Amino acid sequence: MSAAPRSLLALLALLLACGDDDHAPMDGGVDAGPLDGGPLRLQLRGPDVAFVDVEVCFTVVPAQDVTFIWGDGDRTEGGAEACHTYGYPGGFVVSAVSETEDASRTLRVVFEPAARRPTASAPIVRDGDRVWVVTPDADSVALIDASTLERVALVDTCERPRTLAVAEGSVAVACQGGALAVHDRATGALRAELSLPIGSRPFAVVADPRDGTRLYVSLQDLGAIAEVSVADPDAPVLTRTLAIGDDVRALTMNDQGMLLASRWRAGPSGSTLYGLDLADPSDPVPLPDGLLPVQRDLDSDTDNSGVLSFLDTLVFTPGGLRAIAPALKANNVTGTHQTGTELSSQTTARAALAEVFAEEGAIVESVRHSFDDLDYASALVPTAIGDVLYIAMYGARQILAVDAFSFDVVGSIAGAGIGPRGLVLDEAGEHLFVWAELERSVRVYDVTDLSVEPSLLAAIDTIDDEPLDPEVLRGKQIFASSVDPRMSRTSYLSCASCHLDGEGDNLVYDFTQRGEGLRNTIALEGSAQHFPLHWSGNFDEVQDFENDIRLHQGGTGFLSESDWTASMDPLGAPKAGRSEELDALAAYVASLTDTGESPVELDDTERTEGEALFTSAGCAACHTGAAFTDGLAHDVGTITEASGQRLGAELTAIDTPSLRALWRTAPYLHDGSADTLRDVLTTKNPADQHGTTSTLSDPELTTLERYLQSLN
Repeated sequence: MSAAPRSLLALLALLLACGDDDHAPMDGGVDAGPLDGGPLRLQLRGPDVAFVDVEVCFTVVPAQDVTFIWGDGDRTEGGAEACHTYGYPGGFVVSAVSETEDASRTLRVVFEPAARRPTASAPIVRDGDRVWVVTPDADSVALIDASTLERVALVDTCERPRTLAVAEGSVAVACQGGALAVHDRATGALRAELSLPIGSRPFAVVADPRDGTRLYVSLQDLGAIAEVSVADPDAPVLTRTLAIGDDVRALTMNDQGMLLASRWRAGPSGSTLYGLDLADPSDPVPLPDGLLPVQRDLDSDTDNSGVLSFLDTLVFTPGGLRAIAPALKANNVTGTHQTGTELSSQTTARAALAEVFAEEGAIVESVRHSFDDLDYASALVPTAIGDVLYIAMYGARQILAVDAFSFDVVGSIAGAGIGPRGLVLDEAGEHLFVWAELERSVRVYDVTDLSVEPSLLAAIDTIDDEPLDPEVLRGKQIFASSVDPRMSRTSYLSCASCHLDGEGDNLVYDFTQRGEGLRNTIALEGSAQHFPLHWSGNFDEVQDFENDIRLHQGGTGFLSESDWTASMDPLGAPKAGRSEELDALAAYVASLTDTGESPVELDDTERTEGEALFTSAGCAACHTGAAFTDGLAHDVGTITEASGQRLGAELTAIDTPSLRALWRTAPYLHDGSADTLRDVLTTKNPADQHGTTSTLSDPELTTLERYLQSLN
């Protein structure tokens, strides 16, 4: 056949395909059949996207009897048109097969987006053609024009802002300093600041999708959710406080009134999600806690055992049925004492996520997925129809675009700024805004074609003046950077892997292979100003973390080989002054002095009684000064076989820990064997080696506990 007749046939096929077709939204077609000398090629016409439990129809052109094969195991025989309903989401190949030829096309099946999109707490949010973003270190909020990609406003807000929510007439900012700030949506101007309970440490804020004047705020240190009305943006009102669970952090809410919350840090048996059914806002119904259990026997070069830690983000996908929790999977399982297997740099921690469904009065995990060669998954945003998820990898400085159901990678962005910790898409889904926390910028990428690496369109500063000392900022950047080969092998580990934001993950690791033993992570905030460091006092300067970096994280280190050789003994020649990077790291750790306010409030009488008991029991003999430690080691009867060694030698005593911020650092003791302070004072102190507490009455023990929990 000559070229001209082929073109005419193609035109005829196009005209036939463009006829009246009620079942062809988002339509397309894939041809098949002979190219030369044969009949008109078969075309399969239908949508590119379908919804779970909603019928979808396809036709063939030219019309003829075919067999439709739906890709999920079902088929329909005969006819030129057929319809099918998919019971679950995913990618499917739909085929039409005749006696002489066939045609195929791909179909994305997703949950139908809700009429009112779910909300989720985040440090960067979109409000129409505006993007709002916080800078916690600067106590400020920046407004960005999503069309021009320029910053249009920079305003002060409350102390240590962490997340934002777009309300009906305002934008609300949750601040860890203890307040909710309400800003004007048009100008960004601060309209009001609502003080929240003392010591509550607010983190997340979301708007109810059904009523944009009703907000919910997580009060992390109180273990509660605050409900706030911003019906009058100039006079926000705390309407009630709902107890939900310890260490509550991220929030997400769907249009059926289901509010999910994450417990930020995991326990030894797994992570926890909380839920409130607010279908009737006047009658909240708590859901049973959803456990994301510990995983075991998974250690390899592509996965590891452990629990999901640092759940900063929790996001309902657009349908409002499933939620995704990105996290870091920390290996609190493996070790030579616990399992007879050593922890390696590839099995200590990695990026992971969990998928959960919240329905029928329960929160149920359905899938867990681990990522290779990447650290903490810090943020997530789905596309408008929920077919693709964008995920930020904090220390690896990467963004992954993954299939929302298989989690296969469909695109990626390398070098996405220092500390990416927030993501938002513009209305068309063409531009991805990445909040690079430690670069103080929002980076904007063109994501219209994920088959190529998205191009950087703009990098927009979120502040004018850096609030941190330059050396402290540099140290903070190094602290969180797993992608630096000097810090870790294959981007798995950084200091932030256990100490995100300078806190501790409250997990116990088996460090027996390091010449130590079971060790409970120590929070750096408020306790990193006394030396020596660690429970066994095995480091006498922050720069000694070069040893962990080289020997256990797979990093090449920040010292020259000659300096490493001269100072590798952590209690020998100092490392300070030998590396600008290690000195900057030490400067950042030294800046972590503020623990915040305790949620445990004592009146003058109770404080006086508690302090007297603290002294009379002998606690003050070792827990002295502003840091509540003498910097010395003592045998207080807590050393066991699991305690291991000190630098490979006998462990005879435990370093006196600081008592600051005890309200948020359970479990206690060097091996995490005390779940509560009462355990520390009683069952873990049978011989009164850890203070004379056996003679205290139950009321006195309660008074002493509350005093200890009140120490800021």
